[in-house]
Amino acid sequence: MVKSRPTIDPEKQSRILDAAMHQFAHHGFRDTKTDAIAQEADVSKGLIFNYFGSKANLYLETVRTTYAKIMAVADMSVWQDSPDLEEMVKRALRYKIQMQIDYPDEFALTMQAYAEVGNLPAGLRTKVDAIWTTLTDSQIPDMITPILKRSPMRKGVDIDTVVKMTAMMTNLIGEQAKVMIRDNPNIQIDDFDPVMAQVMKYMRVLEYGFLDPEADHD
Repeated sequence: MVKSRPTIDPEKQSRILDAAMHQFAHHGFRDTKTDAIAQEADVSKGLIFNYFGSKANLYLETVRTTYAKIMAVADMSVWQDSPDLEEMVKRALRYKIQMQIDYPDEFALTMQAYAEVGNLPAGLRTKVDAIWTTLTDSQIPDMITPILKRSPMRKGVDIDTVVKMTAMMTNLIGEQAKVMIRDNPNIQIDDFDPVMAQVMKYMRVLEYGFLDPEADHD
């Protein structure tokens, strides 16, 4: 006999996801208790499992919903209207600080999920990592392609190559940030200033190259 899908009350589902976001953001996947989520959402623990099936499924849906919420409210013009890549990084940092203030639980969960992905159960880890990869692959071209189209590209260099190089650099910086978050769960945005300073150096090399055009390279 095929088990029928439960009837979902959208209001209760929303309360569960909001409570889960708060709990997972502050305690991580392993240390979050479904009892605490149920209490905060003012629903029964059984209803949570009825709606989501498991704690892992709830975590996955909470992370997915949280990323979608941030992307829905994000102003892409902060990136796209920048005059160059270096200014884009500066603007993006200031904007993300303000977003972190406006959406504390959302940003806390995205940092938590990104930092702890390696410690999640294998099946869940793969799915959460896929969310991050998909977002990165779709976001970076949308963010920087308008800037590159306005830039005086060197002959023989195509935009797709620069986009891929920027994505590689972003992933490298992301790995550094992941370690910092894991080592200090209470890390603040200002603590990333040294990383951002290094990003600016990378961006300058990416934009202008590393060889002196006036030097003899023979």
